[in-house]
Amino acid sequence: MTAEHLADPVALMNGVPFLDDGFHHRRLLAGVAAVRHAEAVHAGHHAGRRAEAWLWPSAVHLLRSSAPMPAAPLTPSRQAEVKRQLAAASALIPTWEPLLKLPIRYARLTPSRGAISASSRDWPQHVLLADAAFTSDAELREQILHETAHQWLYLMQELWRLDDTDAPPVTLPSGTTNRSPAEALGAAHVAAVLIRLYRACGDIPAGRTAERVAHLTAYGAGCLDRAQHLTPAGARIAERIAEHLT
Repeated sequence: MTAEHLADPVALMNGVPFLDDGFHHRRLLAGVAAVRHAEAVHAGHHAGRRAEAWLWPSAVHLLRSSAPMPAAPLTPSRQAEVKRQLAAASALIPTWEPLLKLPIRYARLTPSRGAISASSRDWPQHVLLADAAFTSDAELREQILHETAHQWLYLMQELWRLDDTDAPPVTLPSGTTNRSPAEALGAAHVAAVLIRLYRACGDIPAGRTAERVAHLTAYGAGCLDRAQHLTPAGARIAERIAEHLT
């Protein structure tokens, strides 16, 4: 394997998660586990753990020094709702099943401050869901998929930097300010993933599938337009996402 191949995440991983059915998810997880294990050894946290142990949310938080995310436990009934929607999404697109089995800690987003769901690179494999995420099965399924797509791109960012260190912040088409180009790239990725979801599940309420897909396509393209100052690895991922937005 050449150095050029290693520098190209799309070639090495055979695509982008959720968009390319041949994506090598096990290869990515192995790489992330190795990096985290090395980080843990350096920080003195390894305590005899095997490398793959660092793929669990309960372990990986030991490697991060960020302040805790604003979260509270989900009730057992809501945990069960999350599991049902994970299964529903896997049934719609079976090749997503291993991606949706990524170990994730789901918690309640509180206070929500208007957000429906949230996640952060600083807290890998943690997804926060506001009460509004549970208003319908379709809403919950979309929010879970949205945040899980972010989680997989966060994993890729543990192996490749996607934007330049001195890249200026950007404003997303939604009006959200002060986002990095990598975050704009992540927003475009989510848009492309949700397009696959809605094309697979057919009409959403009031027959608005075509309208929703058109909105997501325009939004994803707008995010890519703002995802400037990318590294070569980030640019390759942007190119692949753009192919799925056409």
